[in-house]
Amino acid sequence: MEETKLGKYVVLFPNGREYHFLKREVWNQESYSFKTKKESPFIVDIGSHIGISVLYFKHMYPNSSILAFEPNPHSFEILNENISINGLDCIKTVNKAISSKEGNTTLYIDAGKDSWESNSSLIKGSWNERENTKPISIQCTTLSKYLKDISCIDMLKIDTEGTEIEILKSIKRELSKVENIAVEYHPRRNQKLQKVIDILKPYFDTKIYLEGRELKNPIDGKLLTIQGKKKV
Repeated sequence: MEETKLGKYVVLFPNGREYHFLKREVWNQESYSFKTKKESPFIVDIGSHIGISVLYFKHMYPNSSILAFEPNPHSFEILNENISINGLDCIKTVNKAISSKEGNTTLYIDAGKDSWESNSSLIKGSWNERENTKPISIQCTTLSKYLKDISCIDMLKIDTEGTEIEILKSIKRELSKVENIAVEYHPRRNQKLQKVIDILKPYFDTKIYLEGRELKNPIDGKLLTIQGKKKV
């Protein structure tokens, strides 16, 4: 395990190349930036990995409350360590994948020597269908179970390595509660960008970014970030 400083935080991570990729995306390019006048916004982070996004949200809004989901048990352990080592509070972590129902499912995690754990996905070969992965059994749950008494989600972030459409379909009832959204779009054979946009369109005014740059004419086949602001 390696250790470094990220802003005022200490970060533990198992893979330096992966850490710097995530740091650039989340902190330098500010893929999950959002504005609110609330001092204590409520944030839902689906796919928290080791907590780079959680630390970013706490950096932006120190008094925020965060509900963080991470299904990979190893990443989940590091996520909790990074929260604990920095003495952060008002964060609830859940070691489950978000789905349309409760139960068990299969997560495909990296089996290579580099342990590229941010590629963990419910889809085998989610990136190029040639990854060296191994299946593990995990639990899945519904988001609605955790939001029964929540009337407003100030920020919803989704990064689930290729299951964005499935996630969005499963949480349609919750989208009306969301003020801001950020979705990592992972291109794959059965997932098209327009389908994601079509789900978001009734609720949000959206912008699409590639490596921090807004695209006026986005194309499929690229790793993109879709940011949305609730329609007035």
